[in-house]
Amino acid sequence: MIKPFRCLPTGDLPYTTDKAATKMMVKLFENIPFLANLPNASPDETIIKRTLMNVPGVRIKERKIVFINDEVNLKPRLLQMDTAFNNPDMENLETFAFNTFFLPKYYQIIERIKPAETVINLTGPFTVSQRMVNKEGTQLLADKFYRKIVIQAVSTKAMWIIAKIKSISPETKPLILLEEPLLYKVGDVKRENEDVTRDVIINMMSKVISKIHDFGAKAGVQCFEKCDWKLPIEAGVDLISFDAYTNPNNLNIIPEQVNEFLVNGGRINWAIVPVRNETIVKNLTIDNLYDRFIKTIEGLIIAGTSERLTYNRSTVSIQGDVNHLPLIFAEKALILANQLAKRIPIKS
Repeated sequence: MIKPFRCLPTGDLPYTTDKAATKMMVKLFENIPFLANLPNASPDETIIKRTLMNVPGVRIKERKIVFINDEVNLKPRLLQMDTAFNNPDMENLETFAFNTFFLPKYYQIIERIKPAETVINLTGPFTVSQRMVNKEGTQLLADKFYRKIVIQAVSTKAMWIIAKIKSISPETKPLILLEEPLLYKVGDVKRENEDVTRDVIINMMSKVISKIHDFGAKAGVQCFEKCDWKLPIEAGVDLISFDAYTNPNNLNIIPEQVNEFLVNGGRINWAIVPVRNETIVKNLTIDNLYDRFIKTIEGLIIAGTSERLTYNRSTVSIQGDVNHLPLIFAEKALILANQLAKRIPIKS
């Protein structure tokens, strides 16, 4: 029986070659490889660009996504995306594929290892909608037309990469990790525009998650800011990933919802290995990390979740990107996360 993964691979990596990244991947994440982003090898690549590559009307300028209403052939291209969304065969999806520096090596890893699970990071629909503006700079979340484009853009990318993975290794279960760094802004968004309700946000997430599920994959949501985790839970997500180092009590205020999420098979990723700077990583030890993890997870159990489920449905990870760290410290953080995962107690 293959054990479920306990260390979630995530974050931009520091390597300048695909060979070095592959070596790390096979060493630490053989059971759950991920499609690494390597900005030090390919500076123009970001998760946002991966998510929105080949989406009609979209131009990415720094951290903003500009939608060009009068782009040439926009209408037929949007119709193509609608077809791919509603009839997602490989021929239709291929039009909206993405390409990344590490993708060829990633395919080779999947083919050779045939892992039980694998992770692919994409930008989530709420964050895409928050960064999407028209040429005049107006945000577009409140408009149903643009919300549809966001939902279809993220979904077609997810379905395409799931189909590619399944064609290489049919037994591998992909986990699409939707990065939602702007999820903390939900309160501000609702105050600024009464049309953007809680239900609107949940509906947008759930439509993407449903497409991922329909394609035989799992969906996770990751946010390292304080946010309302009831939103992705109610949207039907399978894993929530939060910064358990800086915001250790983020889940403690909703223990009933978290417990129900765990009962229904959900998983929690505790991003508890800090990577903000070189000094903090330099001083890390596995014993101190383990003690901090146990105290943090016990806080949620005391708040009201099942001890057995909370421990047994938990994974750990680094706190974010490590491409800004010297290689020796970036790898130390990754190794410590892996070691910590092996120490997570199993409760009967």
